[in-house]
Amino acid sequence: MKIKPRSNSFKRPGFTLIELLVVITIIGVLASLVISQANKLMADGRKLQVQTVLKDLRVAIASYQVDYNRYPVNPSMLSSASSGQDIPALPTDENSGIVAALTTLTTSSSGGAGGGGGSVNLNPRSIKYIDLPIAKNGKFGLVNAQPPYRLVDLWGSLYYVLLDTNGDLQVANPDLGNSDPKISANAISPPPKMLPLEVAVYSWGQDLKYQTPDDIVSWRSK
Repeated sequence: MKIKPRSNSFKRPGFTLIELLVVITIIGVLASLVISQANKLMADGRKLQVQTVLKDLRVAIASYQVDYNRYPVNPSMLSSASSGQDIPALPTDENSGIVAALTTLTTSSSGGAGGGGGSVNLNPRSIKYIDLPIAKNGKFGLVNAQPPYRLVDLWGSLYYVLLDTNGDLQVANPDLGNSDPKISANAISPPPKMLPLEVAVYSWGQDLKYQTPDDIVSWRSK
């Protein structure tokens, strides 16, 4: 009778339930970290895209000022300003005239870039100061190439432009009314009442609300 030699190999036991749960938990934690980091990177990327437009608008307005010695705004809006005060923030739509003045877009016969019921060409030399992408699905770019047109951010909202129209080389700081105390009441670096700028531009951000933490502005990096 032959006796089979004992094999040195042995069967590896399977994972226990506790081991499986530990592995699943670790995978879940890692996945959540990856997803949260990916979301943050995407949000930072969107913010950077909007900040680039804010910068381009400021540069374009400054270049327009050099060429025309005035702001790219409908005269009717400038004349309605209170004495000694800057005019309110102007949206980047047809009514303000900013978009038409900085591009070679046509103006409408009433309102729009002309304002006040008559057509006024704010860019008679037809100088293109800024390149604007065409919006897709009404977001991030120029909506309509003819009146009425709008320049909107990634969430379909207008940009807003603050101008030093009273000539004191500063504009009111919207941060003072921000709902986030870290912005409006920062004890270490409190926001100034006035910004030492002739032009400031901002977007309402993803929440579509003014003066909230996710506002994207041209005067601070965060």
